[in-house]
Amino acid sequence: MENALFANVKKLYDHKLYECVIPVAKLLRTVLRNDRNVATLELEYQVQLYLVNSLFKERHLRSASRHFEDIFHQRRLMQRHKNACLVAIESAYPEFGDVELRRRAAECYREIGNPGLAVATLLQVPVKSRTPRINLMLARMHHHSFGLGHTKKSESLPSYKEVVRECPMALPVIQDLLELGVDGNEVNSLVMHAATVPGNFDWLSTWIKALAQMFDCKHQDAARTFQRLQDSTLLRCNEELMMALGRCLYYDGNYSRAEQLFSATVSASPDNIEAIGLLAVVRGQHPSDSGQDMDRLYAQVTSEPKYSPSHWFVHGQAMYDSGKFERGLSFVEQCLQAEPRHQEALILRGRLLIALERHKEAVEAFRTGQTVAPYRFEVYRGLFQSYLAAKRFKEAHAMCNWTLRVFQNSPRGLAMFGRTLFLSQDPMIRKTARKFAEKSLKVDPNYTPAVTLMADICQFEGSPKASIKLLEDHVSLFPQASLFTNLADMLRSQKEPIRALEYYYKALGKNPKCERTLRGISLLKSCNSFIESLVLNDSGPIKVDGQQSSNGPIATPCGTPNLEWLAADSRETSSSPAARSGQDVEGEADGSVWHDVDAEMVSMNYDGH
Repeated sequence: MENALFANVKKLYDHKLYECVIPVAKLLRTVLRNDRNVATLELEYQVQLYLVNSLFKERHLRSASRHFEDIFHQRRLMQRHKNACLVAIESAYPEFGDVELRRRAAECYREIGNPGLAVATLLQVPVKSRTPRINLMLARMHHHSFGLGHTKKSESLPSYKEVVRECPMALPVIQDLLELGVDGNEVNSLVMHAATVPGNFDWLSTWIKALAQMFDCKHQDAARTFQRLQDSTLLRCNEELMMALGRCLYYDGNYSRAEQLFSATVSASPDNIEAIGLLAVVRGQHPSDSGQDMDRLYAQVTSEPKYSPSHWFVHGQAMYDSGKFERGLSFVEQCLQAEPRHQEALILRGRLLIALERHKEAVEAFRTGQTVAPYRFEVYRGLFQSYLAAKRFKEAHAMCNWTLRVFQNSPRGLAMFGRTLFLSQDPMIRKTARKFAEKSLKVDPNYTPAVTLMADICQFEGSPKASIKLLEDHVSLFPQASLFTNLADMLRSQKEPIRALEYYYKALGKNPKCERTLRGISLLKSCNSFIESLVLNDSGPIKVDGQQSSNGPIATPCGTPNLEWLAADSRETSSSPAARSGQDVEGEADGSVWHDVDAEMVSMNYDGH
């Protein structure tokens, strides 16, 4: 009976019927245990191999992990007795070799939540016997498996480098090396032998350079470098290249161009859920322009029978855009449970917590995001918003300061800092905002928050015509609902109702439900300018798209105080319901609390930036 059972176990395994192997192999193990006269070490070892590998293939990982311990013990016994059968077994089935068995055992330990034992199992494989797959697994576990913020950099780098030396086209591994701070030139030297003919892979050096710039917080430079690949190589319109370029543009705040690339990626590859998620984020900045298209994409994601972390993130983003913050948070938690290092989910969790006015938790969420993606401006901006909403003004100032140092010459940081100064109650401090607005526009003349900041500064300085001209030039290039409404507000304040009405209707064409636009149209009907001004001061225009009203030098949307609106402005033209929700920061925060902070800002030596 033993021989017949063994022959059937072997036949089932050879035909890869792993679910059928498991019960028969267990029956044979019981027979061998009860009849020691026929049980031999070789037979028991082979049965164990069939069983444990079938359990692994069927993803019964906890059960497999226990059997792996018996396998290693039996293998040591066979090696001690110099059993020739061991060589024959491993020749017939390469996956039964010691190196592969240890890799599979380590995978089991990792999946059941024991990364320490997994690493210890992999380290028992001699260095010269480690395959690229084992080296990558070892590196990733040192890098990711010991909790957020607990990266074992010195242990993971050698393994990553070994993978790249043997497989120089391992692009995700190259990205991991650069993320850990390895110099781009050193990484480039590891891939020099990728092509047998010199010059075939010149594009790879450019790719590495762009990734190095991205992780060094130079997102605009990285976008330009990737753009060169798009313009001058045969890789143009490649899905991976468009995603890389789109990410850099998104990280730089260039949402319109990022949207074009993500949209092109989704058109070319409709099943790319990551691209759909990023497209949802950038379209969340002006959802009314493409609401039906996003509804179609959300329906596509919903129809999937099995959800990945990216699926959960897309659901969370959809709930955020529709103002269902509690549900969105539950979806984001599902995503992070499956993939704790999901950058977009970490950032979205912070935004949802801000929208729910859970500011202390939002700070913790963005701090977690900072450990994973310290090169993302959204993390620093989220921390700034959270501190501001929690009235922790010194921390908000420090974060604004730190952002400028991390993102040197970034229009986003400069505009955020300038807006902080402009909202000060001290006229002398407010005047210094022009310097930062000008620097931001010098880096990127089309950066919308910097343009609106400069328009508000011109309005404050008594040059409404210059402010109107600036916005008119900008809306001709970027026809956004918020900009149309801002411009209409300015024209209304300058007693030009016909032109104001024209821009209000353009804004409604982009966003028919914009309350601020509807309020502006109703105010045009008023003949008494004093009453109109009084209404604005009492209730304020409705905040939308994260843009400031230019009805007056310190007018703020939706009746929110200056500091609250600063947090909303840093959302950078977001018109999602989340951006319109607003938090209640009391007006008392505007005055003396910020006076010392603003004075410290102005005295900051910013020559290097």
